[in-house]
Amino acid sequence: MSAAANLQFDAPPSVWVSFAKAAKPGAVRLAPGQDIPRLEAHLAPAPASARQVAKYRKLCGFESNGLLPATYPHIMAAPLHMAVLTHEAFPLRLLGAVHMRNVVHQHRALHQNEPLGVHVVVEGHRPVDKGLEFDLQTRIVDTDEQCVWESISTNLIRDPGKKSSSGGGKKGWEPPVWDEYSVVDRWKAASNIGRRYGVVAGDVNPIHMHAVAAKLFGFKRAIAHGMWSFASAVARCGGDMVEGACTLDVAFKRPLFLPGQPELLAKPAEGGQSYLMTNPGRSTVYLEGSIKPVG
Repeated sequence: MSAAANLQFDAPPSVWVSFAKAAKPGAVRLAPGQDIPRLEAHLAPAPASARQVAKYRKLCGFESNGLLPATYPHIMAAPLHMAVLTHEAFPLRLLGAVHMRNVVHQHRALHQNEPLGVHVVVEGHRPVDKGLEFDLQTRIVDTDEQCVWESISTNLIRDPGKKSSSGGGKKGWEPPVWDEYSVVDRWKAASNIGRRYGVVAGDVNPIHMHAVAAKLFGFKRAIAHGMWSFASAVARCGGDMVEGACTLDVAFKRPLFLPGQPELLAKPAEGGQSYLMTNPGRSTVYLEGSIKPVG
């Protein structure tokens, strides 16, 4: 199928330009019969920045082992994500979109210095209770054009005219069976972690950068990037499971306000681990997911 836009890049496009475009007004719903057209972006193979990878490891807790952290390719793809979602052919307003979940398939170990290309596609949507969801598909390829890593990132665009049939919020929430889990780690998420991660990841959404900016969008304080929380969980409980072929998934449940004190819990599941991140009082689950080695 031909694409409404097929963007080709020899170097990552500027995320600052994309965020400026994202601030423009736009629609929160599609017209009857309208769909999100196929939009593609492609980045020529190049090694990841050693400096950026080192900063990412430090921020998220990964050890330095010569491999790309299993969550890092999302950072490589972020400028392309923004390029397609702020393209004039994308029919919806990006500002206010909510990252709901991610599924990652890493097909082999990724060496830090190897040239890797990035391919991103968005196309179509699904109606949901609160608005609509769309998927960003990302493929990382080596110099032989073999796919070595791929992911699907699901995003929600809320329609103010719709209300969730579930009632929203935490009404009816049933806590996990805590006794099934063991504590992996507890640590402090500093008030500036959003700014520090945002610069490395190229995600400078105001809700993550400063409390004052976050309040303009209805949050009581700045909130941590979901992908930082996800990467921090994988770094702490993934171990050698994420050094080769593996599958990762995560569902983002509630915002982690900064500063915060996340607690990571995990339990064995299907040869891997199921994990969740909560607050010290265990009254809120920020995210939950699983890590499974393949083969």
